[in-house]
Amino acid sequence: MLLALGGGAIAAAPGQDAIAEAEAAIEKGDGLGAEMAGRRALEEGASRDQVAAYIGEGELLQGQLYDARDWLEDADFDARTRKRGLHALARLELAQGDLPAAAQAFDRLLQSGPADALVWVDIGRMRYLAGEHHGALEAARRAVRLDRQEPRALEFFALLVRDGQGLNAALPLFHDALQIAPEDMGLLGQYAATLGDAGQHGEMLRVARKMLEIDGRDSNAFFMQAVLAARAGQNDLARSLMWHLAPEQQMVPAAIMLTAILEYRSGNYALAAENFDQLVRLQPVNDTARLMFARALLANGEANEVIAMLAARADRPDASNYLLTLIARAHEQLGQRDQAAVYLDRAARMVRPSLAPRPTYLERDPSGRARDGANPVIRIRQSIDEGRMAEAQQASAALLERFPGSIDLGLLSGDVSLLAGDPGTALVRYRHAAQVRNNWPLVQRMVAALVQQGEHIQARRVLAGYLAQNPRDSAAAALLGTMQRDAANPARAALLLRHAAASAPGSLDPLLLSDLAELELVVGDQAQAQLHAQAAHRLQRGNRRVAAALARVYDMRAGQERIAQVLMDKANP
Repeated sequence: MLLALGGGAIAAAPGQDAIAEAEAAIEKGDGLGAEMAGRRALEEGASRDQVAAYIGEGELLQGQLYDARDWLEDADFDARTRKRGLHALARLELAQGDLPAAAQAFDRLLQSGPADALVWVDIGRMRYLAGEHHGALEAARRAVRLDRQEPRALEFFALLVRDGQGLNAALPLFHDALQIAPEDMGLLGQYAATLGDAGQHGEMLRVARKMLEIDGRDSNAFFMQAVLAARAGQNDLARSLMWHLAPEQQMVPAAIMLTAILEYRSGNYALAAENFDQLVRLQPVNDTARLMFARALLANGEANEVIAMLAARADRPDASNYLLTLIARAHEQLGQRDQAAVYLDRAARMVRPSLAPRPTYLERDPSGRARDGANPVIRIRQSIDEGRMAEAQQASAALLERFPGSIDLGLLSGDVSLLAGDPGTALVRYRHAAQVRNNWPLVQRMVAALVQQGEHIQARRVLAGYLAQNPRDSAAAALLGTMQRDAANPARAALLLRHAAASAPGSLDPLLLSDLAELELVVGDQAQAQLHAQAAHRLQRGNRRVAAALARVYDMRAGQERIAQVLMDKANP
């Protein structure tokens, strides 16, 4: 009777069914559904404070950032939706690049009570974008501690583990996340990419094919298969797979790089140069892309462009042998053989570069001033470049004190210390940075600092640990091989150098092949020693060290043949 007469005390509040619909739509990622349900709740009598979080988050999911701000920025969310609304507002600020405003929204959210794992994932992402890399790692750990069953928390932690601990360490985390969300395309893509970088190409292909079973138009799956095909030398297959990429996917740097490589391999040098040019514009500090651009220009007969691009870098004492060879070939193409000879002579010396950091090449204007000279990092690098080490140390220490969570500044401060002859301080900085981003350039620096301190065994351990996590890194294998050789471990050294020589970069490195040939003589494999010494000589005939290694192989084999002949003569008098 009470229900029929009015039931005001227990009747559903206005718009509650529509609000429940909006919440369910958000959970499914249906932004439009959430928006429509929220607006219907308003029409049914719900207050703006009750629905602003749902409608704002719905607009955010649809990419309607300005409309989302109308609902989220000045909203006075009710108690039930306050955390949701502030989280959506923080994500909106992140999407629009306003990190201080995002931090303020997160602070308000945390003041409202404990946050869930997804909030800590987004706090971690914000910290990473702000250069607070160690804070980001702590946020990721906290998210996983709060909810080990949240795929986004496992994914974010796995990405940071991949950077800080290595590829193989991250794979179990991606696997665990996929046990919870087996058809999550973002997770599958990250897992496949990590498998490929770790050299597990068969597993990578299996995951990429699963992605296409779920979504037959997924660009990431086609791109990863194209990368595998290109690595296997199947250029036509790689090109046909690239045709399946969405237009926006074709414009990302990795896709531009692969397209340029495929065009170069096909002899379309002008198109290759055009793509490399686009890549260098997108990534002006990508030295590998710049050298590949120069190589394509040279193949296309544009020697003048190559010289203009590389001349300043070639004049530096730490110019790579490859760069010197490229600019020499450009001068040869123009008939300037005397100038080419100067660069070829420098390249023929083939001295391995130092492990220690070197002053960064600085782009300068016509007056000789470093471009973007107001940037404090550029000023520090300019001080290093000009030998003002005390000034660089003081400036880098002050900058690191202001931003202690930045691994980039920690790395810079370590470089300054190492160049100033303080490997102990440098190592402290490097190890701190390695907790978040333990990549090959950083490992090289750590090894250099350890070697300067005389800790050769520890240097080899650092290298071995890195190589165990990143087995496809031929440079790491080559360095560890030479260090094992110097430590009188020829069998281990030969195994490592063989591994390095099996890769594309290693197979084109005459010094590595010469070192391997000499080690194979020591371990008694003369046939392989001869093959590798001859390969090195074909790559760099003018290098004395390469020629000497080949001569030793021939002398050894000739000596063995003479001994065998003597024994044969004695056996058959």
